[in-house]
Amino acid sequence: MSEKAFTPRADRPTLMREHAAARAKRAAAAAGSAEWRTAAAEVAAIEVEIAKFEALRVPPARVARPEAKGK
Repeated sequence: MSEKAFTPRADRPTLMREHAAARAKRAAAAAGSAEWRTAAAEVAAIEVEIAKFEALRVPPARVARPEAKGK
C-alpha cells in the first residue's frame, strides 16, 4: 500500500475562509433540507483538508523503545 503525498487544494487561510462561508450557508439553510446537506458535506470536506494541514504541523509522538525503559 503506497501513501500519496499530501497536495493541498488551497492554503490554510483560504480553507479557513471557505470553511466560514460554508458554515454560513449551512446555517442559512433549513435544517435537513437538500441545501443544508450539501453545505454540511462541503463543511466536512473542508475540515478534512484543514486536518491534513494540522497533521503536518504536529510532530509525531515519540515512541519509547521497551528495551530503553529500564536504563
